[in-house]
Formats: sequence, structure tokens, C-alpha cells
Amino acid sequence: MSQIDAIKESIGFEQLIRESNSNCVLKEEYLIPDTHPDVQEILTVEAKPIIKTKELVGDKMVLDGKVEYTVLYLAREDGFVVNSVNYTEKFTSNIDLNQEEHKVICEVECKVEHIDATIMNERKISIQAVFGIDWEIYKSSEVEFVKDIEGTDDIEVLKKTETINRISASEDLDLLGKSTIRVGMDKPQINKILKCSLSLHKKEIKILEDKVYLSCYCKLNILYKGDDSRDVIYIEDDVYLSKEEEIKGVNADMMYSVSYEISSNDLMLEEDDLGEVRVINNEFVVKANLKVFSKENIDIIKDAYCPKFPIELRKDEYELGVIQGTNISETIVKDNLQLKEDNLIPEQIISSNASVIIADKQVETDKVIVDGILKVDVLYKTNDSDKYVENVKSEIPFTAIIEAPGAKEGMKAIVRNNLENIDAYIEANTIAIKATLMLSAKICYEMKKEFISDVVEKEGEAPQQKASVTIYVVGQDDTLWKLAKKYNTTVESLVKINNIEEYDEIEPGKKIIIPGRAIF
Repeated sequence: MSQIDAIKESIGFEQLIRESNSNCVLKEEYLIPDTHPDVQEILTVEAKPIIKTKELVGDKMVLDGKVEYTVLYLAREDGFVVNSVNYTEKFTSNIDLNQEEHKVICEVECKVEHIDATIMNERKISIQAVFGIDWEIYKSSEVEFVKDIEGTDDIEVLKKTETINRISASEDLDLLGKSTIRVGMDKPQINKILKCSLSLHKKEIKILEDKVYLSCYCKLNILYKGDDSRDVIYIEDDVYLSKEEEIKGVNADMMYSVSYEISSNDLMLEEDDLGEVRVINNEFVVKANLKVFSKENIDIIKDAYCPKFPIELRKDEYELGVIQGTNISETIVKDNLQLKEDNLIPEQIISSNASVIIADKQVETDKVIVDGILKVDVLYKTNDSDKYVENVKSEIPFTAIIEAPGAKEGMKAIVRNNLENIDAYIEANTIAIKATLMLSAKICYEMKKEFISDVVEKEGEAPQQKASVTIYVVGQDDTLWKLAKKYNTTVESLVKINNIEEYDEIEPGKKIIIPGRAIF
């Protein structure tokens, strides 16, 4: 019967295998509904792509999603009048997997890279859109190792401390939001909602002992057409959302990654006390995917032997994913949009929106350099009495630096961005843009580590010792542990017989006494 009881522990971790991006191109023709007037000129198209499901099929990760289009156009109806129409299109995109990637976690973010709409005829338009899909493939793994040996006092054990990233929590949380906007009497009552877009900003997370606090603001940007008027009115609301969740085992020293997504939005119009349509009610849900990682120091067994009976150490090598760190950086992007010759002169900005495309990223010492493009779309009132609304689009390149202490060349960076705020205003004959971006980076790398997975007693007799001692000249790479194991004694015996004060210090060239060398 074995005298050895190997005490084991398991650790789960995620390892980034690959990260890249792909494109999904959609082109489709759409009819203008019978309830809408003929299209005369397309002003702008907004698109909201959403990944609905991710499914492993054969050697591919299949992404099913949908895109919601809002087309703002000028209609020939008692003169030029702004109208809008909404469409929804489904799409599928595939990520090819390698042979070792069939038990993986896939994280995806979808952004609009290009969108264009053309008029086929007064009742039909064509929309072409290119969506950029940023994705990461993670392998979820578990390492089982021997952390201690019990059952006998005869085994000599050498331990070392390793730093491991452990997945402490992975949660999907819902944040519920509600908004009530009352349109003042200084504005016309609502005839039709032309556009309602939601954007998240000021995202925060606090991790305390066994608790997590999530919060963000959701900005509602609404365009509506006034009743008995062709005016286009812009109104907004900023709603605070928060969530407190008990998660056992988390604390303030842990790292995290969190992604937010608006999963639903229900808009309802209501009449006020005077019977006019001036109340807009919105209820929406924001889904947050939270992962909490601990950076733990764990004691593992590096080596072991027994002077009294032979033992075998079974070892396995693992490639571990390590998170070097996470950080967030705020970046201001400014530029002036030059109007083209055929653009009408702006008199008042109605609304502005933008999307952010990350074109390149580079990990350098203690930082991540990010190159990107801010794609801006501004709607404004003109000085023309007939065509009273115009829009202008532009792309603004930018470079930002995310501080990342400990980062080195060769490491990988997962970069996410969020448009916190955008302001547009008329400046001379240009439209000035000022946008605030929040960029986050998670720095990862891989390293190989060997763990002892089991300790068993071998068959056979223990080495015999003789009474004689050995006078040994210490070599360059010798340690007390190596000598004790080689000569089948203990570190404690070597320290005691040689009056060694510092366990780890034995000088090369020095002679030490080794009691009772084993006979093999």
C-alpha cells in the first residue's frame, strides 16, 4: 500500500489563441412602404449590426446576426419634407477554426465600416454595407497539479511560487433603463419619430469584497418631424443605469474585462394632458458580460524525492495564457470638416453621430499605440428655403497611446473603443468636430510552465547508504537541494553538518561534508 497521498488542486484559465478581424458585406434592394412618400434624395443611413448567436458547426464558428437600418431621406411631398424608413436584414458570417480550436470561447464585436445607399427609383432604394467583425478565440483550460504531499514525513519537497491568472467569475448581467421625455411647448408636437439611437458612455465598474457594481449612462438621441410642420427636431436624454451583484470570491485587487450591448429598446408615444403627442417613453435593456481575473501566487511542488524509498514524479507541460494587465485611456479627436462646393451653407447643426474603426494597434514597451478612424456624419439646417436639410460625412484619422506598464513587444493587445461624446458646431465656413473616445486595452501573452501532476511510489528497494562521508567541492551550478537529492540525504542534514547559515548560498569551490553517500 502506497505511503504517499498527493494533494492536488485545479486552476481554470482562458488562453487567447487567435485574434483577428473579418468583413461581412451586405447588398440588398428595399421597397419604400406604401405608407411612406416617394424618395427624392437620401440624406443618410444609420446601421446597427447585432450578433445574435455564435455556434460551432464543423470546423467553423458560425455567427448569425441582424442589422437594423434607418434611412433618412427627403421626400417630394408639399415641397421637400424629411422622412425615414426602417429595414432589418439578417446575415451570417463564418470564422474558420484550426484543428486545435474546437473547444473554444469566441468573443465578437461588430462595427459599421462603410455604408452607402442609392435610389433605384422613387419607390426602391439599394443599400450596401460593410461590417467589420473583430473576434478573439479563447481556449478554456484547466490545470491539475500537486500542491503538497502527505502520508509520510520521509519525502523531501522543494516548492516554488508561481503567478497564475485564475478566472474568478464570469457573469452575464442585465441593466434595465427607463426614460420619459416630455417635449416642451416651445417645440411642435410629434408627428413622427424619424430616428431613435441609443449609445452608452461613462461605463464604470467597481469590484469590492464579494460584490460588483456596474454602471453606465445611456444617451438617447431622437429626431422627430413636427406636426403641421416640416421642421426636424432633435431631443436627447441621458439615463443612468446601475447594477449591484454579489459574486463570491472577488475583491478589489482583481482585473476584469466587461462588454456592454443594448439588447432591446421599446419606444412608445403618448399624449400629454392637453391631448398633444409630446411624451416619449423608452424602456431598454443593456446586457453586460463580465469576467473577473485574479492574479494569484500559488505554491506548487517543483521537485521531490525520498531517501528511504523510490518515488516517481509525473510531469505535464502546459502553455498558459497570462494577462499582463488592463488599462483605459481617454482620447480627444478634433478636426474641421470642409464643405464641398455642392454643399449648402449650414445655419444650424441638427445632430451629429460617429463610429470608430481601429485600423491598427502595436504593443511597445509599457504602451499600446492605436491608429484609428473616426467616421463622422452631421445633419444640419441650410439657408435654402426649399432643400432645408443637408448632411456631410467625413473620416478623421487619429493616433492614440494607451499606457500599459509591463507591456513588451511581442505581446498581444485586445483593444476596444467607445465614443463617449461628440460635438459639432459651425466655425466660419466649416463644421468643427470634437469627439471624446475611451480606449481600453487588455495585454496578453503565453508562457510554458511544467507542473507535477502526480507522485507515486515506485517498486524496488531504496538506495543503501554506507557510513563513510564524502568531501565534495561545490560546482558552479550546485545547490543544496541538488546535492541532497543526488547523495540521498536531506538539505537539513547538509545545513546542520556544515554549519551553513543561508540555505540558498553555497560558494563554488568551497568544500562541504556529505554524510553517508548512497551505493547504487
